Amino acid sequence: MFDSEKLSLRLRPLMPLTALNTCWRFLDKSAQSILDVGCGKGEPMKFINRARNFYVVGLDIFRPYLMEAKKNDAHDDYVLCDVRYMPVRDKSFDVVLCIEVLEHLNKEEGINLMRAMEKAARKQVILTTPVNRYEQHAYDNNPYQEHRYVWSVHEIERLCYNVKGAGLKGVPGESGLAHKIPSFLKPILQALWIIAGIFTYKRSEQADHMICIRNLNR
Repeated sequence: MFDSEKLSLRLRPLMPLTALNTCWRFLDKSAQSILDVGCGKGEPMKFINRARNFYVVGLDIFRPYLMEAKKNDAHDDYVLCDVRYMPVRDKSFDVVLCIEVLEHLNKEEGINLMRAMEKAARKQVILTTPVNRYEQHAYDNNPYQEHRYVWSVHEIERLCYNVKGAGLKGVPGESGLAHKIPSFLKPILQALWIIAGIFTYKRSEQADHMICIRNLNR
């Protein structure tokens, strides 16, 4: 049976101006190692490391997700841990990647995580997170999926990150347009959401997600 959602997950990273594609374009290609903080089931890393150019370690607090990521062969090694207390030495990875994690922490925990990632990285930190608030509750029997604090672009920029936008706000989430329209219209809405990245890439306040990059000069 045709599964449009799975096909979308596979094709979306290949499309310019999507969040994951933007992560890939800004990623320091001279890196040899990546720490994937809050790696989940590993889908983003399957794209990022599709050529197997990097040694990658995935961290996550939810064991079923780590098991799924391992089944998908998304990383080289795994660590079950709370990312608020990462068991990682300073400057131990070239790049630290954190995709859709920051919004699951409160603001103070988020700031502490960013500082910890900056200490762990030798070259670069890249994170993605929603722009402004939209609701998300726990799912997959995973209580950590709830959104606790969603950042503004200006808050992230004040922490010395270069911010790019992707998508269009008001579309995803439990209160977003995608949750309200009939299923047969969702592929059209998704295509329009991606195309909107042409506008929101440099106007990230209007975006659905932001890609935040900090290159470290050490």
